[in-house]
Amino acid sequence: MKWMKRLWGNHFFDAKKSSWVKHQTSASGEQLQRGFVTHILDKIVELFDTIMNNRDNKFKLIKRLGVKLNKEEKELVEKKLLKRTMQKWLPAGDAVLEMIV
Repeated sequence: MKWMKRLWGNHFFDAKKSSWVKHQTSASGEQLQRGFVTHILDKIVELFDTIMNNRDNKFKLIKRLGVKLNKEEKELVEKKLLKRTMQKWLPAGDAVLEMIV
């Protein structure tokens, strides 16, 4: 829960120190990204780019995210593969149901 709170607001991740800070500039003067961008948004952008540009490492990336695709799903291409991967990785239906209950 503590980690989730750091994704929102003025919490920045310093990758070189592997630590969270509350200011946007590191000790060395480098601009830091918010935690949400570093840990969530960048991963989504990387997934979109890799699948839509049909890169060779797409299944390696999908596996790294913990998504398991069956044989038929692995035959999907571009937008259909992206849609199925996103459905399995970030199931919006489950999230909405959990918010309601």
